[in-house]
This record gives sequence, C-alpha cells and structure tokens, in this order.
Amino acid sequence: MYLKAINATLAAWVVGLFADANIRLGDPQGFLCLRGLLPVLAMGLCILSELKKK
Repeated sequence: MYLKAINATLAAWVVGLFADANIRLGDPQGFLCLRGLLPVLAMGLCILSELKKK
C-alpha cells in the first residue's frame, strides 16, 4: 500500500513538472502549479481507495 502511494505521488509530480514546463496559457512563467496539484490528487485517490477496501 505505501509503496503504491509513494510511486503514484512521485509519478504525478514528474507529470506535473513536465506539464508545467510545456503548457503555456498566458502566464509569463508558464506555471499552472500542476506539480503541486497532481501529487495531492494522487495521494488522495490512494487514500480513498484504501478506505473503500475496508
């Protein structure tokens, strides 16, 4: 369980990092804060899936 949550969170952070660097939507720095949002969502989904199993 812990390893799955850690891997999902790290993978989401990397995806968010690449998305922040490559998506330009008018913000001069090009940051949408996806590298913070996606790991939080991934960890939340891991927690919810474990609660659903119980």
